[in-house]
Amino acid sequence: MDTLKLNTQQIQAAVDQLTSQPDGINKLLEMAINSLMKAERSAYLEAAVQGNKANGYRSVNGFGIGEALSLQIPRDRLGHFKPTLLNIMRDQSDSLNELCFELYAKGLTTRDIESITQTIYGQHLSKSQISRITVSLSDAMREFRERPLNSYYPIVYLDATFVKTKRERVSSEAYYIALAVLPDMTREVIGIYNAPTESSSFWDEVCQDLKSRGMQQTDLFVIDNLTELDSTLEKHFDASIQKCVLHLKRSILNKVKKQHRLAVVSDLNEIFQMDNREDTKEKLLNRAQQVVQRWQRYYPHMKRLADPYWLSYYSTYLSFEYDIRNMIYTTNWIERLNKAFKRTLKIRNSMPNVESVLTLLSKVAIDMNSSTYRHPVSRFQKSNLFK
Repeated sequence: MDTLKLNTQQIQAAVDQLTSQPDGINKLLEMAINSLMKAERSAYLEAAVQGNKANGYRSVNGFGIGEALSLQIPRDRLGHFKPTLLNIMRDQSDSLNELCFELYAKGLTTRDIESITQTIYGQHLSKSQISRITVSLSDAMREFRERPLNSYYPIVYLDATFVKTKRERVSSEAYYIALAVLPDMTREVIGIYNAPTESSSFWDEVCQDLKSRGMQQTDLFVIDNLTELDSTLEKHFDASIQKCVLHLKRSILNKVKKQHRLAVVSDLNEIFQMDNREDTKEKLLNRAQQVVQRWQRYYPHMKRLADPYWLSYYSTYLSFEYDIRNMIYTTNWIERLNKAFKRTLKIRNSMPNVESVLTLLSKVAIDMNSSTYRHPVSRFQKSNLFK
């Protein structure tokens, strides 16, 4: 049978007629890709060693528009022929895997992702397939968490966030976060860890891990008010410690009667004068002692404000230049990061296991490191960290 020969106008008319059908574009793609692969095999066999020949086809699915393409991959007897288009399809598959993980990391459920991939690509990915995709990328996230660190970070923020996680049953578990300011004044998440509860003993393990990965020195730790965390840090690093002033205020107000709260708030603001450029630790201690004299008969727990040693952990920020005090007297920076974690996790009532939480938190941290935290902190210069 002679080969049918059509001119350009006839070919265009045939293509127009085919693509006008509901699934015509996908049919055209199938025919074009299959024909290209078949022609590539013919050219390959003509240039190949003698004894090799065509050996049928194998069926695979490719990405179409709204539905999958049915493709026929040509084979040769020796198994050496690999169509160039396979690399393109492999890249598509990798891209789909990355898309699934990005969507999952942004908070979509596996069911949401299944629906999106079916609608856009015509590629039906089951819940188990999507779960396997996310698991396959967990190794990269683990490498991120275990990567070597710089030897020096000017400031390190430490905090824990809690996520409902399933072990034998679902419960809120602690995920420990370390956020560092780098010498170039950008920020970077340098540690993500898990333990069932927050404790100073596990923070000890965190310190050991940071050191084993290369961290040797920091000038300042900014932490919450967890008992004995300060002594844990001092055991591992020669660094100043700033405890969160906002956490202190909340803990005091939680034990104050409602009718006294406004007055106590005013007095606490009088102690911690963040807008006072000329403030010193001595002046702060004097004000604190005056406030204690006013309230201690009603609230004995406020007596500790008059203890110079205890209060020193909350006034370390006064050893720093005025321009950076607002960013180091609280753990607000790392709490903002925790809010980003919560946004990713909030759609899910609970996570199936610890590794899934660590993987998602790592992905959020990588995104923050590569975008938000790449911008240097304004007005913050290494030369004037300390007075």
